[in-house]
Amino acid sequence: MSSIETGSRRSVTDSLSRSHPPKSLSYVTPGAGCTAVIVALVEGRGLAKGEIGMASFDLKRPEVILSQFSDSQTYTQVMMKLQVMQPIEVLMPSTACEAGNMTVLFKMISNMIKTANMVTVHRKYFNEAKGLSYIKELCLLEYRTVELEVSTKYYCLATAAALIKYVEYIQDAVYAPGFLKVTFQGSENTAMIDISTAENLELLSNAHNPASAQSLYGVLNHTKTPSGGVFSRTK
Repeated sequence: MSSIETGSRRSVTDSLSRSHPPKSLSYVTPGAGCTAVIVALVEGRGLAKGEIGMASFDLKRPEVILSQFSDSQTYTQVMMKLQVMQPIEVLMPSTACEAGNMTVLFKMISNMIKTANMVTVHRKYFNEAKGLSYIKELCLLEYRTVELEVSTKYYCLATAAALIKYVEYIQDAVYAPGFLKVTFQGSENTAMIDISTAENLELLSNAHNPASAQSLYGVLNHTKTPSGGVFSRTK
């Protein structure tokens, strides 16, 4: 697990020291056969506990996918989405792991999503106003309708703010206006299958050889590029 503090978006290279980068930097540009997805997560507190905001960024293609949904105490939807995306990093607010006291969700992801490096960032970077500002500025013109879909979704906007800030930091870059494809995926009209069932049925990967294409996904996947394969997994 690593922790990071980020400075002003417009002065990334000036305000941050690159002498001690996050340990994830050694694999944020993996080979063609690997995923390159970073996910930011936040959970509501108090009466909003169980309300989840999620944003994912694929480093291989400039796309941000946002979602917000209510989950159960076992976080079935969160875990299934992470299992499908296979992120290399999961960002959560530092309040999820303060003084070694991990929240249930933080601990569950740490234990069950073995491929992901857990990263904590200061809670102040999960800012819904900043998230909406990023979307208005960076979203491609043809996807601008997403603003209407997420304008009242506090938690997914908060994760968008933290995620975009973090990705700009680790890539030492600032995105140009109108550069990103931003979409919102709700949880309607979806079927949820728990992780153990998906593994036993070999829906996404072969139980005996993870590198093998002998799984339901492998049989149905006829895409020609790595990005196409990742895209088909998230649909």
